[in-house]
Amino acid sequence: MEKKRCLLIADDLTGGADAGVQFAKRGLKTLLVPFRGEGSLPLAAQPAQDVLVINTITRGLPAAEAFDILSGLLKGFDPKRFPILYKKIDSTLRGNIGSEIDAILRQTNLTICFLAPSYPEQGRVLVGGIMLVGGKPLALTEAARDAASPVQESHICKLLANQTSLSIGTIDLTHVASGKEALRRVVEREQRAGRRIIIFDAINRQDLATIAEVALSMETVPLLAGSAGLAGEVARILVPGQVKIGPERQRTFRHVLIIGGSASAVTHVQLQRLQDGGLPSFELPKSLVSEDGGTEIEGRRKLARLLGSALADGSAIFRTFTERWTGNGNEGADIPRRIAGVTLAALQQARIDACDLALILTGGDTALGVLQLLDYEGIELEGELLEGIVRGNLQGGPWDGLTIVTKAGAFGKEDALVRIAERLEAVAGKAGKGDPLHNKLWDARQPKRVREDGR
Repeated sequence: MEKKRCLLIADDLTGGADAGVQFAKRGLKTLLVPFRGEGSLPLAAQPAQDVLVINTITRGLPAAEAFDILSGLLKGFDPKRFPILYKKIDSTLRGNIGSEIDAILRQTNLTICFLAPSYPEQGRVLVGGIMLVGGKPLALTEAARDAASPVQESHICKLLANQTSLSIGTIDLTHVASGKEALRRVVEREQRAGRRIIIFDAINRQDLATIAEVALSMETVPLLAGSAGLAGEVARILVPGQVKIGPERQRTFRHVLIIGGSASAVTHVQLQRLQDGGLPSFELPKSLVSEDGGTEIEGRRKLARLLGSALADGSAIFRTFTERWTGNGNEGADIPRRIAGVTLAALQQARIDACDLALILTGGDTALGVLQLLDYEGIELEGELLEGIVRGNLQGGPWDGLTIVTKAGAFGKEDALVRIAERLEAVAGKAGKGDPLHNKLWDARQPKRVREDGR
């Protein structure tokens, strides 16, 4: 059991959730907690967990600040408590990957990092050191235009060379696909050459499984760095075979609030599919984001009252404006804060009990902003509703037990949010042809070309 314990460090909330849930799906007790800047690893106050996930909230910070936070976090780190250390990175390579790996290696005295960012199920694969997203080089996708952490380099070695002075080695797909023993020999060659970070190509689950097998068979497990893809293969090795998880707790959700705060075009399409089904939808306009004058404050209050009233009657959508933000970066950071403030005011207006409500949060910054205002201590991760879309329950605070669903902005197919809402409805035991929400969701599932209303 001791071998199974894992400490997972993520730089944003949805990323920590989608990597951590890979362990929860294998029956390992997994808790995601926010790092509140205590200056050292908050392990003493945590109950015994198989997997502890810490969100450092460092993705959009300057590299030096991220380095200092990771260094402070791991002061006094005891590898006997967590023999496996996993650095969750974004599969589109956003954030301070190099500086954070550097900080972890220095603070823990680990000598090497295995880095495999591929997440094949989400269309993110590394081939020849080039990160491909949906078949396109990363720099040609919307990740290059990310407001908080743009990535304009597709070649991972070039990207990391600007983030760390550690020696970097690469292992191409031919060697990864050659099997465990052959890959081990290549890894040993890279170690002898003094490489501190070894980057692995991978295009499928088997590639990631081979990388994980080599890592976990080493006398000292290296620092593992990757997306939820590699995390899933590590979890399968820790708990092999078929896993029987107890039945999902049956909860009645009279109210579902879908919050869309991501700038991703994927999220906007998903929200539109929900909205097409007739769910009431409310938008935070640009005019209410940056200013704190009387008009803007009253505008946000009115929006919260309208949203709260709709939520009290059932389910609703709350989304940000659809056009891309063109203001400066500091103003862009106000968007999650405004969404969170209106959301909390709406929940207070609706007077809904935590056991009757499910929140669907899209986008890491949005999810973090909302949850911070809910004053929680952690999230117990339960499972996935869809690939990369995580369900959990808040622990501690006034909303203890509240069901939370998190989704990274660019994850999922067009009908992902509709399917999630349906799953929550089914769990509630409400689904049926006569139920209004059921009918709206069913309508939204239908492709526009076959809809009777001709839209």
